[in-house]
This record gives sequence, C-alpha cells and structure tokens, in this order.
Amino acid sequence: MTRTSEPPRALPAVAHRWPTLLGLGFAVLTLLDFEDGRSLGFVVFLAALIYLGTAVLGKPGTVWALFVISTVAWVVLDQLGIDGWPALIGGAVSLIVLGLVGGLLRQPLLTAAQVPAMLVCGGAALLALTLSPQAGGFLVAGALIAHGAQDLLVWRAKQVVARSMAEFCMVLDFLLGLGIVVLSL
Repeated sequence: MTRTSEPPRALPAVAHRWPTLLGLGFAVLTLLDFEDGRSLGFVVFLAALIYLGTAVLGKPGTVWALFVISTVAWVVLDQLGIDGWPALIGGAVSLIVLGLVGGLLRQPLLTAAQVPAMLVCGGAALLALTLSPQAGGFLVAGALIAHGAQDLLVWRAKQVVARSMAEFCMVLDFLLGLGIVVLSL
C-alpha cells in the first residue's frame, strides 16, 4: 500500500488571503515611489468615493468594478498630464446628491455613514493639498488610517462593500498611512 502525500496547505491559506496580499503589494509599490504624503491624498479620496458609489448603488459586489474603473481613469488622466481632482470632486458631489435624494441616510448606519465619510476623508485630502508637505502628509496619513478603521468595521459587519474590498482597502490604508508617517519624519 502506497501512501499518498497531502497537498501543501499553505497555498490555499495564502490564496484565501489574496485581498491582504494585493493590499500589501499596492502599498509597497506606492511607498517605493514616495516623495510627498500629500500626493497620496487621491488614494483616500478615491477609497471614500468608491465606498460611497457602492452604497448609492446598494450592490456591494459592484465595488471592484468601481475600483478598477476609477483607478484606470486616474492613471490615464495622470499619464496625459490632466488634473484628476476636478473629476473626483465632481463625482463625489454627484454621488452625495444622488445618495441624499435616494434616501441613503435612511439606510443602515454603516451604509449611511458613507456620506459623512466622503466629506471627512475627501475634505482632509483636499485640505492637505494646501498645507506644507509634512503637515499635509500627516493629514493624509490620518485620513488613511481613519478610513482603514472604517474598512475594519465594514469588513467585520459584512456590509457596504464586498468583504474582499474591505480587506484589501484596510491593509492598503493602514500601511500607506503608517508609511507616510514613518517616511515623513
């Protein structure tokens, strides 16, 4: 009788944590090119915008499509030398209006909280652009860490966005926030 060996269990465990690994990879690649924490304000703005868009749509599974579309659009605008901030601000204002008209504030707490989260995180990212590099960087770091805390709440509650996005975003936000602090000292 021959013994069959069991397949290694490490690979399925790693595959199960793909959002964590993806968030880690994005954070490392972003921080390798770090110059000024203020420049990462678009990350927290985009994160809040994507969560708000998903909440307005009421379909957590759409978050990854919104992420891909938004990220590709930001990169294309950047490569073309076009300032993406007006589009982000316009998108946020439009989604806030749609959310308010559509009754988003009458939804469960975490879903309704996406409106004030957009205002706070988006406002912090915009304010950071007007500050000194160090002060603005610290403000962006704080906003990223705050959004990371929201990601944790969303992940635990299994609400608002797909759990895989909450996990990815939580890792990315916390690591970028901490990385900005460390690299700005």
